[in-house]
Amino acid sequence: MGDTREIYWNIAGGALIYLFFAVAAAYLAYTIYQRVRLWRLGGGEPRFDRIGKRVAGLLTEVFGQRRPRRDGYAGLMHALILYGFLAQVVATTMVAVEERLGIHYLHGATYRWFSLLSDVFGLLAIVGLCMALARRLLVRPAHLETLGDDAIALGLLLLLFLQGFTVEGLRIAATELGPNPALARWSPGGHAVALLVSGASETALRSAHRAMWWFHAATAFVFIGYLASGKLNHIIFGALNVFFRNLDSGLRLPYPDIEAMFDEAEKQGIEEEPVLGTNRIEQLSWKGLLDLDACVNCGRCEAVCPAHLGGSPLNPRTLIRSMREHLTRVGPELLAAAASRKAAAGDGTADAAGAAGVGGAGAGSGAAGSASTAQEQSAPGPAGSGARPPVAVSLPLLGDASAADGLRPAVLEDEVWGCRTCGACQQECPMFIEHIPKIVDMRRYLVLTESKMREETQAFIKNMYDRMHPFAGAAHEREDWMEGLDVKVFGRGDQAEYLLWVGCAGALVDRNIKVTRALAGVLQAAGVDFAVLGAEESCTGDPARRAGEELLFQTLAKANIELLNGYGIRKIITACPHCFNTLANEYPEFGGNFEVVHHTTLIRELIESGKLKLKKEVEALTYHDPCYLGRHNGGYDAPRAVLGALSGAVREMPRNRSQSLCCGAGGGYAWMDDKLERPISHMRLEEAKSCGVGTAAVACPFCMQMFEDAISVKDPQRTIRAADIAELVAEALAD
Repeated sequence: MGDTREIYWNIAGGALIYLFFAVAAAYLAYTIYQRVRLWRLGGGEPRFDRIGKRVAGLLTEVFGQRRPRRDGYAGLMHALILYGFLAQVVATTMVAVEERLGIHYLHGATYRWFSLLSDVFGLLAIVGLCMALARRLLVRPAHLETLGDDAIALGLLLLLFLQGFTVEGLRIAATELGPNPALARWSPGGHAVALLVSGASETALRSAHRAMWWFHAATAFVFIGYLASGKLNHIIFGALNVFFRNLDSGLRLPYPDIEAMFDEAEKQGIEEEPVLGTNRIEQLSWKGLLDLDACVNCGRCEAVCPAHLGGSPLNPRTLIRSMREHLTRVGPELLAAAASRKAAAGDGTADAAGAAGVGGAGAGSGAAGSASTAQEQSAPGPAGSGARPPVAVSLPLLGDASAADGLRPAVLEDEVWGCRTCGACQQECPMFIEHIPKIVDMRRYLVLTESKMREETQAFIKNMYDRMHPFAGAAHEREDWMEGLDVKVFGRGDQAEYLLWVGCAGALVDRNIKVTRALAGVLQAAGVDFAVLGAEESCTGDPARRAGEELLFQTLAKANIELLNGYGIRKIITACPHCFNTLANEYPEFGGNFEVVHHTTLIRELIESGKLKLKKEVEALTYHDPCYLGRHNGGYDAPRAVLGALSGAVREMPRNRSQSLCCGAGGGYAWMDDKLERPISHMRLEEAKSCGVGTAAVACPFCMQMFEDAISVKDPQRTIRAADIAELVAEALAD
């Protein structure tokens, strides 16, 4: 048969290991089941489509480690641990198949390579674990504050691998080192241990081997049981979350059908109006609740959140962890309340999902159930019943101070209002947790259910209701920017291939009016057939939606779609990434299906087709990626292609493309100011100036606004300027 080994050498009753494994696996399954019950408290959300794409993503993201690889050291560290761990799982399974099924294949060359690869991957895992410990004990990144929790997981894994090599080394010392040293060398880890103990007697080796073997087995069973309840639960819950990720874009907000919610409440005879938005944990979808358990507490979201970096109360990691703790505390009471309703109904129609109220709700769905539901769930049991007081059930997620019972709300209102919706947290998260839909839906609750918002938010929302744009005291009308230009207007009987969607900032803000005029000139120079809506154009509703005013957004969206369809418009150009995102990705939910192109994409096509002839090169510059063009829509290459044609010296900022730092204007902050210790726009300007160039190119009117504000404060000598790509192209066209 050739080189091989006895599987249960020196072990009496080794088959008992399968019984112990069954117990550990049963405990693991029970722990997972308890969390699944909590997820089912959430509302429905379709995440079982496109299975092939989901499996492919699982392979790429989990086994391919695409996102963790972005961080060189941490990515390598995690990959070594993961692949080393998986290799041991495969090796253990192969041994079990050989022993239990009687399929004898671990002999000869197969066994030798099996031994070598098992040891090599095990040694690599130990290297990765040592790297992880060094990172936490010596390097200590600011966002990595989880040593206590990590120590258990890393210590348990390290112990398992060291035990494995010790067991192997003791066996090799007793059975191979003397009679078959060539075979022993095929197990480099075990061989090294064997050399260390080679002077011991066979009796001592056997005793030590037997004790260590059972110690190793016991540790493995503890590890299995720990998988779903400790730091390592991301192995299970994280993989599930990646599988059920949003395949279109986790940055896009789910569409709450508000009309249907009111109709359903009326049909069920519920007098109270449906609660809009999220303020109770069960108002999230099942996927939203899975998100909470998938968090590995790595701090990557915290490290890239611009609001947090600037000093905002918002910390995306703390937000998710606090919500998870809230679910763990409140969940059992919600399940008990659902069981009580089911027993009272007597017909089996109620289930755990019923705890979510009317119809359940997805994260961002805006549905929640009636106000009476929370009261019913929090009602105390009969005196002397021994029931645990279910006060936690009525504890809301949101609050601005300690609750009546002295408990801090899971999420502070200031945290919710701190978000710029830039998407950096979600782009960085290796578990594909969707932070933004949760935050926006909590804003919806504050705005639509409690009528609570910041004064600045209230002001720009009021402007949108009154003026169809968010700017107060605008000195311009919608068509003023067109003065002196020959621009067609759809409402005057003109027809065109494209609609140029100007946007509120492009039509009403002085600095951005210059951009709009430059863009119109570029389009005319290239012979693009376009027209505008002029005075008929209204805000797309993006600021309202991000601020939580979903009703206003839907009203504006439906009116705009009706107007655009009325003119038969199908192709739209816009210089605003926020308008682009809304028109292209959110209007289809309301029947608005248009071919929308950002101006940088069209300009690139015009240059490459020869319709735009650049006559001179512009100065050295850098480029700032707008969040809603880049992270939200993957628009990284077109702007750089245009800039590459304009200038031979384009220097990237330290944070660029998907890791670009937000300008600070998203989420309604073009009209709000939370007076951060370090304003986000100032941080971004510092990065631009570090490139040693005279121009920071932008491709968004709100980025322009934030850069101009930062320059006026931090660079009054204007050693650097902000210029839209359309302006730079216009300069290159000039004689």
